[in-house]
Amino acid sequence: MNAFLRGIFPFIGAILVVASFLPLTETNIWWVRVLDFPRLQFMIALAVVGALIFLFARPRRIGGWLVLAGMVAAVGCHVYKLHPYWEWVEPRAVAVSRCADGSRLRVLVANVQKGNRQDERLLALVEETDPDVFLAMETDEWWNERLAPLRNDFAHQVQHVGSGYFGMHLFSKYELVDPEIRFLAEQDVPSIFTDIRLPDGQMVEFLGIHPRPPRALQPSTGRDAQILAAALEARASAEPSILAGDLNAVPWERVVRRAMRIGRLLDPRVGRGYIPTYDAQQLLLSWPLDQVLYEDAIGLTALERLPEFGSDHYPYLADLCHAPVLAERQHAPEMEEGDLAEAQTSIESAIQDARG
Repeated sequence: MNAFLRGIFPFIGAILVVASFLPLTETNIWWVRVLDFPRLQFMIALAVVGALIFLFARPRRIGGWLVLAGMVAAVGCHVYKLHPYWEWVEPRAVAVSRCADGSRLRVLVANVQKGNRQDERLLALVEETDPDVFLAMETDEWWNERLAPLRNDFAHQVQHVGSGYFGMHLFSKYELVDPEIRFLAEQDVPSIFTDIRLPDGQMVEFLGIHPRPPRALQPSTGRDAQILAAALEARASAEPSILAGDLNAVPWERVVRRAMRIGRLLDPRVGRGYIPTYDAQQLLLSWPLDQVLYEDAIGLTALERLPEFGSDHYPYLADLCHAPVLAERQHAPEMEEGDLAEAQTSIESAIQDARG
């Protein structure tokens, strides 16, 4: 048994080390990109396996010590990636204690899950939280009918009802100016781009996206291109932009960080917690896929993950305040050399793949 333990724990440790560092490579291979999601779980697993090695399988040869060194380095990698989302880190996004009513924008995003039939629980959540803007994703004809009562409370709507998993509905109490359904980088999933006129007359740009996730036979090329195309739109906009939705990407991924630099976007999770939104049905395997990112002329009044309602995603609520003076107090990450070129390459690759 001791010989077995001396072999199995280092073997598991070596696998965890490889899985930890593989996502650092520049590749769109789906299973490599997916390994970026469970960094917290990998870090915990490495700590547990490392403790078991010291208790039951202390290395006797240099190979074992090299595995342990790799495990320590892997833990360090995870800490580096995840530390911005620990609550003792200073937030990049400034908290606003008060906001004039005319400058407030309360944004709710929810992936409803196509097969979920608990519409009454979602409608109750919307009524209770009273958002100004509600973005619903993965909607189909059934959900289109069940969400119809919201039209009584939200004067403005735009939607794309699909037969697959990428329908999208946007409900707003405020005027939507020139709303568009776009198919970014020639991908076959919709995005909603619109300006929103706040009660005080100021405008913000809202970009709602839900790209396909990386999965078997589906590399991350299209997902990455859509995220980066939305970031380029935010950068080009004359109005402060909000990028929201189920990005099917975690905030520490390379593509999301690049998008934040390009779009001059802040992540309110930084300094406020990990806040996983998927999978709502599995506590141990959960990570933050749903995002509300925004430019530094916008402040944060509140950030909250709402109770689950039968979907595999939790609803995610950000109470925002349009306050241009905040741009002097909070600073989005600066763009790095090569960001624009990488974004353009990613978009062109996705377009070529879409054309076959």
